[in-house]
Amino acid sequence: MKKSWRYLQEFLIFKLIYPVLLKYINEHLITPNDEMEKNKKENNVPNLEPEYQQLPILRLIYSILFNYLHENFISREDLLEQCQEKNNFYQLNYEEAIYLEPAISYQEIPTAFREKEGKFEFTNPFAAVVKNVELFGIHGIGFTQEKKIILEIVLDRVDVLEHTAISTLRQGFNFQYLTPVKNIEHIDLACSLVNYWSPLYAHWIYEALTRLEVLEYYSQNTGKKPKLIIDKNPPIWETRSLELMGYRPEDYIEWNGTRARINELVICSKRREGGRISIKACHWVRERILSNVDSYANQNLLLSPKIFISRRKANARRILNEEQVIDTLAKMDFVPYVLEDLDFADQVKLFAQAEFIIAPHGGGVTNIIFSQNLTLIELFGQKISHFYYTVAQGLKFDYACMFCEAKNEDIIVNCQELTKMVHKMTKTKI
Repeated sequence: MKKSWRYLQEFLIFKLIYPVLLKYINEHLITPNDEMEKNKKENNVPNLEPEYQQLPILRLIYSILFNYLHENFISREDLLEQCQEKNNFYQLNYEEAIYLEPAISYQEIPTAFREKEGKFEFTNPFAAVVKNVELFGIHGIGFTQEKKIILEIVLDRVDVLEHTAISTLRQGFNFQYLTPVKNIEHIDLACSLVNYWSPLYAHWIYEALTRLEVLEYYSQNTGKKPKLIIDKNPPIWETRSLELMGYRPEDYIEWNGTRARINELVICSKRREGGRISIKACHWVRERILSNVDSYANQNLLLSPKIFISRRKANARRILNEEQVIDTLAKMDFVPYVLEDLDFADQVKLFAQAEFIIAPHGGGVTNIIFSQNLTLIELFGQKISHFYYTVAQGLKFDYACMFCEAKNEDIIVNCQELTKMVHKMTKTKI
């Protein structure tokens, strides 16, 4: 009886009532406000409070949904135990720990940074094979035959699982959801790189490409090569990065956005834990991509070792006095670059030879993974994030942060203070 009730819940929540209800609420009853738009621009896991305040019934709906999710997911620990028992488990044989030093700044260091200081030990990376998995919805939520949700597929985070489910249901009802399993797409052997954040540049580089190391370890031990499942209509940088990693179009397929049955799904562990990225995984990705980049990069691209990253084409965190900043930095031989104007391979080439980078917080800073001996000054406004601090510190780069005047999502940089910071970091490096 309990099993039947769980199946009925799964059917009602994911395949019939909730998709219709949440789509209707989202399109007709919720009025977007400034806070919602800000969350959307910042690419965070959305804050649900503004929706609760507008429509209290949503609190009840989400409570029922979240209770179901919390009772029916397989944690990393449970996944490891189950796969080890069935001998469907492959683990890289090395241990890794990093030590993060305090960031350099003239201003008070935020708590978000302080909490990451010190030593951190990573889990040994692994690949676990689960049979007869159904991938469901736009972000490919993974259900086992027992209707359990595999948490590792959604970045091993319960909050991401919650918002993945909400995002999926808001897309509305699709008749493919009710198609009998025998009639949906079947894939024999695959590894999914699709999740809630995989369409975002930083998350793709640090949380998708880094998983390929252990996938290749699985292939070396089994002689099998799973198909990669990537985002539907992927951006060019996603497919280009796979090319530079040595993968060809025949090695991956685009997610259909609805449902598929995977006979054997290879689940590779996330290499970012506790807000810190595995440095061994970063080195592996960097070496692989740098070994192939010369075949793709523009040989005529001007490469300056001193780089200022412009966000003039972004939706948020633009520098409102950018021309003044560029003029100030030009006196110290910095050259501005708009990364949206560069192919992925050119960005790799640019960052690989960089010695000093100044940039507002944003996706472009992701490319420091390709740098080798770097000083980085990261500029912040309203949004404060430890993401690149932990990467830079883990890679043993010289890192400083500067907190600027915020104008909504954009910033105004104090050029005098920035000049002082450049001189301080130059002396520190010498």
